[in-house]
Amino acid sequence: MKDIESLISKLSSTTKHEVFWLGAVDKEQITKLESVLCFKLPEDFNFFLEKTGGGGVVEQEISGVEDNNALADFGGTVYYDTMHCRSEYSLPDNLAVIYFKDDEICWCLNTSPDSFGEVVSYDLFLRKVSQIMHRSFKGFFEEYVNLRCS
Repeated sequence: MKDIESLISKLSSTTKHEVFWLGAVDKEQITKLESVLCFKLPEDFNFFLEKTGGGGVVEQEISGVEDNNALADFGGTVYYDTMHCRSEYSLPDNLAVIYFKDDEICWCLNTSPDSFGEVVSYDLFLRKVSQIMHRSFKGFFEEYVNLRCS
């Protein structure tokens, strides 16, 4: 998890963009989030939430847990974004939204046993997974940071 910690530091120290983090999250809140959404989240994403709560570059934030409240019911949280996409776009129950933008872009963590931890793009209009973006959140976050810091 040191890799994720160093990526957080790298992004936090960039002068190219404004960076905002939602604030550290207790393990109990992550467990509550997993319980309500009915799946386990990958350890690398849990570590990211524990350290940052979510966020990142302003206007391009990774969904998270705001104010250490797993069930915060507004945009930009994993809970709200996932529930909204389930309701409005038939998001499958095994996907957790980690990036949701303008009702057009939806990137998710796959929590199904055969593809656990993959980051996928969910096509909101076709209502299906359109591609595998990364094999892990760590890989996704590494690309996210490097694209914004290079």
